[in-house]
Amino acid sequence: MPFLAKDKTTVVQRRDLYNLVRGFYGILSIEGILLDANQSALDFGGLELHEVTGIPFLETPWWRVCSRSRAALRDAIERGASGESSRFEARIGGKDGKIIDIDFSLTPIINDVGIVVSLVPEAHDITATKEAEKALQESEARLRLAYDAAGMGTWEWNLANNELYWSERQYELFGLPKPSGNMHVELALANIHPEDIERVKTANALAIEKNIPFREEFRVIHENGEIHWLVGQGRVLYQGEDGVPKSMIGVNYDATHRKSLELELAQTNLELEARVVERTSALEHEMRERQKAEHALVQSQQFEMIGQLAGGVAHDFNNLLAVIGGNLELATMRTADERVIQLINEALEAVEAGASLNRRLLSFAQKRSLEPVNLSVNNRIVKTKRLLERALGENITLETNLSADSWMTCVDPGELDSAIINLVLNARDAMPSGGKVSIATCNLTLKDDGLMSASAVQATEYIKVSVSDTGVGMAKEVQEKAFTPYFTTKESGKGSGLGLSSVFGFVTRSAGFVRIESEEGRGATVNIYLPRAAPMSKFIATEKPINDLPLGRGELILLVEDDEKVRSITQKRLVELGYRVIEAASAAEAITQLQGNEPVSLVFSDVRMPGRMSGYDLAKWVSENRVGIRVLLTSGYNNFAIEEGQDAKLLAKPYSLRKLACALHNALVLTNDS
Repeated sequence: MPFLAKDKTTVVQRRDLYNLVRGFYGILSIEGILLDANQSALDFGGLELHEVTGIPFLETPWWRVCSRSRAALRDAIERGASGESSRFEARIGGKDGKIIDIDFSLTPIINDVGIVVSLVPEAHDITATKEAEKALQESEARLRLAYDAAGMGTWEWNLANNELYWSERQYELFGLPKPSGNMHVELALANIHPEDIERVKTANALAIEKNIPFREEFRVIHENGEIHWLVGQGRVLYQGEDGVPKSMIGVNYDATHRKSLELELAQTNLELEARVVERTSALEHEMRERQKAEHALVQSQQFEMIGQLAGGVAHDFNNLLAVIGGNLELATMRTADERVIQLINEALEAVEAGASLNRRLLSFAQKRSLEPVNLSVNNRIVKTKRLLERALGENITLETNLSADSWMTCVDPGELDSAIINLVLNARDAMPSGGKVSIATCNLTLKDDGLMSASAVQATEYIKVSVSDTGVGMAKEVQEKAFTPYFTTKESGKGSGLGLSSVFGFVTRSAGFVRIESEEGRGATVNIYLPRAAPMSKFIATEKPINDLPLGRGELILLVEDDEKVRSITQKRLVELGYRVIEAASAAEAITQLQGNEPVSLVFSDVRMPGRMSGYDLAKWVSENRVGIRVLLTSGYNNFAIEEGQDAKLLAKPYSLRKLACALHNALVLTNDS
C-alpha cells in the first residue's frame, strides 16, 4: 500500500494501522507483482516482507495450494489491469501447511486521469463460515435421511399465497400425483375425509392465530379410494414485522396401522363406552386404550427379538435331532428284529415330536409359513399318545374318545401336533394334584347361527378336537385374555404366556376357530374347530416304505458341514443311499477341494458355518466357477431361503432319509436333464 504522506511520522503511524488490520491486505503492480503486504498476511504465511515483494503475486506461497484459486486470481489480475474489480472465494496456504478459505477481492487504484496505477488485494478468513455451512448441509442431509427412514413427508405452507412446498413422500401420503405447477393448499384439503376437514381447518387456524404447535390425526382419501390415517404436526415458521405469520412448516406420517389397532381395541369395549356419558371419562378411556396399543407394539418388538434367539437355538437343536434321527434310521436298516425296530420307531416318533415342538416355536416367533396336507386328526393323536402319556406323568391319566368316521382336514401336521401337545401340557399344569385329561374328536356341521356369526366362520363342516381336564378351571375374565400373547396365570418362571396364543394363531391361520368352556373349580375344555378338507385336495400325506428310496449311482458328493457329528451321520446316510462322498468342514475348505478338479456332481452344504463364507456364498461361488455342479443347501432354520439368481435347492433340518434321498435325486436329475 502506498504511503503518500510526506511526514515520516505520519507514514509510520499509517503503516502501524495497516499492520493492525486482521484481514490480509497488500499492493500489486498492474502486472501482478507484489509490492507490499500487511503484517497479518505475512504472519499467516510465516514470511518476511522482503521474501515476497518483487515477485508475481501468483508465485507467492499463499497461492500455491489450489490451482483453481490461482486460475481465478490470474483472471482477476487481467481484469484489474483494465479497471475492473473482482471478488471470489478462494483457498490459500499458510505456514505449517495450514489451508484456509477466504473471501478475496481485487480492486484497481485509478489516478486522476483515469489510469490504473496499482491493484489492492484484500482477503478475509471465512473458514469458520464455510465449515458452519458444511455442518448445516450435513445436518440437513441427516434430517432428510431421518425423515425418509421414518416414512415422514415434509411440508411448508406459504400463508401469503396459500402455496405448499411438499417432499416426494408427502405426495405419496396424500395419494396425489405431483402437479406440473405449484401445489395449492385447497388441493390438499380436498383429499381430507369430509368428517375430518373442519377439525383440521380449525386446528390450523388456532395454531396460526395463537402461534402454538399444530397436531392432528385425520383421514385422507387416495385416488384409488383407499382411506389412510395421517398424523400432522407443524408450527409457524416466522412472522413479518407487523407480527402476522408468514409461513408454517411441518411433517406428516402414516398412522393407519396404529389406528387400526386402536379401533380394534375400542370395538371390544363398545358396551362400556355406551354407558359413558361424561366426556371426561370418555377421554380417559381413549387414553387407556392408546396405552394398551402402544404396549402391544412394544411386546411385538420384544417378541421379534425372541424369534431371532429362537432361530439360533432351533438351528442347534435341529442338528442334534438330525444326528439322532439319522442314526436311528440307519439302525433300522441294519436289523430284522421286530422288537428292536419297534423301539427304534418309537424313538423316531420322539425325534419327530421334538422337531414339531421346534417348528411350533419358530411358527409363533418367526411366522413360519404353514405346509398343509390332507390328514386324519385321529391318526395324529394316536401317533403322539405315547409321548403325551410320558409328559403327563404318573398321577394324571389320559383317555381318548375318537370318532370312528372322523373327516379329513387340511392343516400343517407339525402345527397340529404342537397344538395338541400344548393343550395337553396346559391341562397338566391345571391339575397340580393329578387328575384326568381327555381328548375327543367328532364331526360337526354348524347350524347355530349365533356360533357362526360370532366365529366369522368360512365353512360349515368342521372336525372338532376337544382337550378337557379336571383341573382348577378358568374364571370368565381369564378366558377373555387366554389367547393374548404373554398372558399367563402361572407363577413367574413357570409359563411364557405363548401356549394358547400359538394354538389360536395356528387354528385361525388354518381357517378354523377356538372356543373355551370352563368354570372355576370344575375343569376346562378347549375346543378347536378345523375345516373339513376338500375331497380332492392336492395335499395328500402318504408314507412309503423305507426300502423304496431313489438311490444314487455312485455320483460324487462334496459334503460341507462344520458340526462333526452331523457331518459323520450325513456321510453314512449318503453312502447308504449309493453315493461317494468327500467332506469339508467349511466353505473355504470346500472351495479348495473344488479347485482340485474333483469330479463332484453335487455340493451338499449347511447354510450357517464358521468363517466369512456361508452356504449361500459357497453356492454363488460354485455357480460362477464350476458350471454343471448342482448345490443342495440345508439349515436348522425353518425360514431360510435361496437368494434370487442362485442355482441351488433347499432341504430343512431335521430331514428323514426319504427326504434326503428325494432331494438329492431331484437335484441330480435336473443336472442330467440340463
